[in-house]
Amino acid sequence: MKRRKFITVTGTSAIAVTGISPLLTWACSEPKSSDTLLKEQALLAFKRFEEVWDFQDFWKRGNTFDACLVFVDALQQRWSEDKEVVAIQEKVGKMLEENLTFFNSYNPGTLWADDFGWWGLLALNARKHLLRIGDKELADQYLKLSTDLCWEYKKKTAYDHTDTANPVQHGCRNGDANGDSLGVKNTVTNVLLFLLSSRIYRLSLTENINDNDKYLDMAYRQWLWFNEWFNLEEYQYLKQLSTSGALVQERPMAFFEGSSYQEKTHPTWAEGWVWTGDQGMLVAALTDMLAIKNELSTYLKTNNIDSNFDIKAYESRLKEIIKSIGQGVKNAMVANVDGIIREAPCLPSFGPEHGRDYLAGRGIMLRYLGSDEARALINVDLTENIEKTLAAIWSTRDLATNQFQPEFTSLQNDKLYVEQFRKLWGFADDVYQWDIESMKEKNKDGVCQSVGLDMLGAAIKSM
Repeated sequence: MKRRKFITVTGTSAIAVTGISPLLTWACSEPKSSDTLLKEQALLAFKRFEEVWDFQDFWKRGNTFDACLVFVDALQQRWSEDKEVVAIQEKVGKMLEENLTFFNSYNPGTLWADDFGWWGLLALNARKHLLRIGDKELADQYLKLSTDLCWEYKKKTAYDHTDTANPVQHGCRNGDANGDSLGVKNTVTNVLLFLLSSRIYRLSLTENINDNDKYLDMAYRQWLWFNEWFNLEEYQYLKQLSTSGALVQERPMAFFEGSSYQEKTHPTWAEGWVWTGDQGMLVAALTDMLAIKNELSTYLKTNNIDSNFDIKAYESRLKEIIKSIGQGVKNAMVANVDGIIREAPCLPSFGPEHGRDYLAGRGIMLRYLGSDEARALINVDLTENIEKTLAAIWSTRDLATNQFQPEFTSLQNDKLYVEQFRKLWGFADDVYQWDIESMKEKNKDGVCQSVGLDMLGAAIKSM
């Protein structure tokens, strides 16, 4: 895959200098405000998404459409009266009808635990969107998909209900719904169950969802799993950088006789592997747990689960981890040389075995770190980095189609970033391109466009 020629950009106002598309004519007219430019970029990015979103890959389609939903929510919040934005809201409603048909075409038993996590989260955002445009019937179907299907499958078939795991009990495996494969307890599978549980519970506080304590209970169980691992500092699951901040690794590993956490496959693991998407989702789940601290305290004490629960210590611990990951992202996943947000240089993420799955990570991270709640807690300002990353994504797009690309940074700067990351993390691979030649073109286009939508959504909220 050839790299594009890169230009120097300093912000949103410089984004359009690479070419002029029919709707981007400001280079030949009087200057437009950054607000207007950002909106026009968003409209063009969505127009391309309409052409590539309808592809046949279950988890990727779920994730890419979730990116779209968060993006159009940001559009609506900022330009609610704009006619083109209103039209997009209606279009997405029709697309959600097709997406539900797509979901129902699959036998749930053939799906994996993380599949249910991605679609469960999408379904909650779909409900929010559909209620906003007045389609309560379809909104209720999506809620049922999230709670009665996705969450229940993850709880029943993926969560480890035994007390035998060592050194940390329970957790969630990325197995198939039929139970033919148990899978591995990696970060993404566990954080998806964590986040889905916390999000459903928070929704239940404003809507009539029966038996909502079970979602709070599972969110708490997942919090205990993560926190116990983080307290076992010798395993470095929450690994500190050499300067300040920390990142959660792709999975917890403990190599000793009798350990339940030694599996190096499914997907194939390598030492030091860390993924952007995990950071954003974990911060989101911890942010939820902070928001529901009072409800959790009442639940634990009323049900004699933890009568000595210390809400202040709990709150302090959550904030400590959130800030530590925020600092880790700022220091290790933003290149000093150009301020652009990157994927950690770990060969397992770039492929060829898993590149097509981890390609979306940069967008997923910003989808969650770009929320108002997360921005207030991570204690770092990523606004300038979001702006510079969006500029890079825009300047390297296909000018004819406005299709975003897997790579949007220069090779020279990438090499400097790898050295930066290696010094901070202790591990790094000399990888500069996504090895995704085996990925179907439309699937690739959909995923790449979703990364851009995630970045645009974060920019719309912060710029």
